[in-house]
Amino acid sequence: MPLPSAAVLLGLLAALGFGASSITAKRGLAYVNPHTGTLISLSTTVALYLLCAPWWMHGRDWFTPGFWIFVINGLMHPMLSMYFAFEATSRTGATVAATLSSTTPLFATATAIVFLGESPSTAVVIGTLATVGGIAVLSWSPAGISRLMLAALLFATGAAIIRGLNHTVGKFGLELLPNVFMASFVSFFTALCGTLILYRVRFGDFPTRVGGRGLAYFVITGALIAAAILCMYGALARGEVVAVSPLIASYPLFTFLIAVSLGQDVLTRRLLAGVIAVVGGVIIISVASAAY
Repeated sequence: MPLPSAAVLLGLLAALGFGASSITAKRGLAYVNPHTGTLISLSTTVALYLLCAPWWMHGRDWFTPGFWIFVINGLMHPMLSMYFAFEATSRTGATVAATLSSTTPLFATATAIVFLGESPSTAVVIGTLATVGGIAVLSWSPAGISRLMLAALLFATGAAIIRGLNHTVGKFGLELLPNVFMASFVSFFTALCGTLILYRVRFGDFPTRVGGRGLAYFVITGALIAAAILCMYGALARGEVVAVSPLIASYPLFTFLIAVSLGQDVLTRRLLAGVIAVVGGVIIISVASAAY
């Protein structure tokens, strides 16, 4: 069926965008702190949406209940989730942070069942478990255990919970505001305003001197996230959360593949097993969605 197929494609494109942004964010964190990185990324995303505004912004969208849902949603995702993710990566490295982020589909599925009344098929459940397990295998490293501080654990798990809730809230909001550009813009503009306030309160001023490399990496990160969010909301508008969320959460697979292509990682038997599990899970979910 066309809609589920489009949801699968958009979900995987979102995962690709998020996966690539993880690499640029990791490099950017070597030059700026998570607060500044979040501010730069959010500013870039909002600026890109505004540049395209003549093609997607409609006056009627400002007066729908969905508008306020995405205003509230923006305070959680991306404002808190992006900062939490960058903070976890900065404290523990991408390994442990990515492992904990693989639990996002579990939170998304639980909230979708409770609040949206969705009911995943057996195939989707199997595919979700395979995807989550594969991501954990791809991301986990025994060396990361010693660095797993309580604060980092809370940051990474908090990001996963918020992202899971965002999938469900986003799905509900898009039924009232069926404009993925407007939904993305409202969420990120709200997040940018909130982040600016928090930054000023915590540091007393805004960042005026940012190294060229740090700025460049987080501008690229913001651009990748802007595209990924559009694809994510597009997928959620066309498919159920229980099927779309695991596809989006497979982004560590793309992070790993990009890292291998750049010579930053090496394919081992353990990582190969993780790749097979994630790809297998995605295939199962895709077939189940198409059948649905």
